[in-house]
Amino acid sequence: MKKILTIGMFILSSTIFGQIPGKTIEGPIVLFDTLTVRQGDIVFLGKGSDKITGNFKNIYAPQNSNIPLAKDILAGFFSENSGFDSKALPQQNLDSSFTGKQLVIKNFSKISSKKKGKKTLGVINMRDIQLIEGLFFNNIVVDFEPAFKSGEIIKISAPQLEEKSPINLFKITSKGIEPVVVAINNLSKSELYSKAVNWANSYYQIQNEAIITHVPDKNMGINYFTENVTFGTIMGFDLIADLPYLFTVNFTDSEIKMTFDLGAENGDIMDKNGEIIANISPSHLFNKNGEMNKMNQIFKVNAEKIMNDLSYNLVDYLLK
Repeated sequence: MKKILTIGMFILSSTIFGQIPGKTIEGPIVLFDTLTVRQGDIVFLGKGSDKITGNFKNIYAPQNSNIPLAKDILAGFFSENSGFDSKALPQQNLDSSFTGKQLVIKNFSKISSKKKGKKTLGVINMRDIQLIEGLFFNNIVVDFEPAFKSGEIIKISAPQLEEKSPINLFKITSKGIEPVVVAINNLSKSELYSKAVNWANSYYQIQNEAIITHVPDKNMGINYFTENVTFGTIMGFDLIADLPYLFTVNFTDSEIKMTFDLGAENGDIMDKNGEIIANISPSHLFNKNGEMNKMNQIFKVNAEKIMNDLSYNLVDYLLK
């Protein structure tokens, strides 16, 4: 019985198997000046950026010392020896089998070094405890900025958007941004319109630069912008500018249809001097194979979170 309890504690405890560097903080934190990341947010993985192995270079289990390997735990369990061997483990990069999976942010850790300066890592929880190369561990860290830039992270979403919301999420694809239709039962188009206008006036009351237009009982449009969005990286330099958007909502009985138009009509993005610094039309964001260009991965994550946070806020208001 004693050994059963012992092995259970090893498997269930994340503190035994994860030595996270730095000072733990709860957050939230802001990346690229606009992307707010909170505890509980879901990180969606792309592909690992190691060209040889396909592993994730910027998502890893940190170097650990004196940690029992799973095979040693099991060997100790089935032997008369009550002790467990332990070994110092180097940094374990997440392997390519995790492509397309989801990780949950547990908290954050501030670290600093003379060579790399200060940065904040995300401490992320696998949805299920994993057994990787003979090691049970639950805590993994993500170095956010290089993970975004390399395409290892393709999206971050709030948990309520994935698990509780009745809406499909906005996604940027090679075909553009598809509208999202949401059923709001037991409300007429007039009631939906009235509540949506009240939401818009409340949501944008401080941001008086928003232009809100509407046709009673039919539609509502919001012209606004998000400041200091990162659109891509060229030769190590981030391209940063405001992202204009038109958020349109059409109303019918028990249903709304939401659409987003980003940037200028042709997809151009201009800096504060009026110079064109980027283009976010699908032909510029995606290659001929329909894959997102790596330099634009940061923009995709930023833009999708902006659209989904805004649309979820509206739907949540209408459902109350």
